Amino acid sequence: MKKCLAIVLAGVCFNLACGQTLYTENFNSYPIGNFGTDYTGVIPAQGGWYTLDYGSEPHFFSCDNADYQIVAENGRGNILYLGYRHTTYQNKHRVFRTDINTYWQQRTTNNNVFKISFDIFTQEANDSSGVFFIENKLIERLLGITYHGQYRYLQVSGKTSGDGRLKYNNGSLIVLPVNTWVTIEAYVDYNNSNLYISIPTMNNYTAMFKMNTLHLGGTDTEGNPLPDDNPNKIAFNGRSGVDTGDPKKDNPFRLRIDNINISAQNTVPTVNLNVNEHLSSQFNLYPNPATNLVNITNNENMLVQQVTIYDIVGKQLNTQTYNNETEIQLNVENLASGTYMLHVETAQGTAVKKLVKK
Repeated sequence: MKKCLAIVLAGVCFNLACGQTLYTENFNSYPIGNFGTDYTGVIPAQGGWYTLDYGSEPHFFSCDNADYQIVAENGRGNILYLGYRHTTYQNKHRVFRTDINTYWQQRTTNNNVFKISFDIFTQEANDSSGVFFIENKLIERLLGITYHGQYRYLQVSGKTSGDGRLKYNNGSLIVLPVNTWVTIEAYVDYNNSNLYISIPTMNNYTAMFKMNTLHLGGTDTEGNPLPDDNPNKIAFNGRSGVDTGDPKKDNPFRLRIDNINISAQNTVPTVNLNVNEHLSSQFNLYPNPATNLVNITNNENMLVQQVTIYDIVGKQLNTQTYNNETEIQLNVENLASGTYMLHVETAQGTAVKKLVKK
């Protein structure tokens, strides 16, 4: 397996080229209530989707079609909600479809970049996760994206190697804003075996990975058959959580999905390292290292709305809210000695600064 390229997280500028739309789903055409009638993944649900409960033994323990719900969301219309019920086992709820290659083969010549985007809700949670993945015909996972509900970061797996967690240029984890809808974009470049993951609302921060060599079938120069890595299946997994009586685990992440879009195009994101670096460079911390208080100022009079403190492994420790202030003072007296990442949220985006506590 080829090594994953160093994750390049930066503000990106996309080539302004229109993709060829192949498939869309916003769930607005479905009635409110149960999405499917069979949670064993055999009988199709609405719109050609399948629903499947699996995970804890015994298989299908305490499962129900109510684990998959079409619900109304204020300002969005209908959405798909997984893990609707709180079960006594941590069952996993999967919705999937296996006809993606049918849509993909309708692309025009040279549109060999597979793009999929979808919205998820970053519910505040202390347990569980949501997963999206793409498989080829051989049931090999080309791409997996896991959203960790407790720490709110994304992790990539599949035909890539390495840590896979999306990071800023300075090495700190990208943490998605809490309790909001976020669009996630994935580009699979079959021409160059590259993968791009983008989060447009976060200053278009994008990670690029090198994938194992991808083939679209056919034969090599000697007439031998090549692997067929055409996308065939997409799936979303959510977990129901377990009602344990432990308050640390009884607020599990429940996956909410909306606005799925699949397209084919011949362009990929163009990486530009300047945007994130410029925003963060406008902020100053002093003293740094700090003992009790640290002052946060900026050169552009940007209004600070919130500062969140993370440790070096991405665990959120504290959040302070501010009333659009250009200069703030942050109390770090209760932090243990060590290195921390401050995420300073403004209307222009999130600046990330490293703080050393004495």
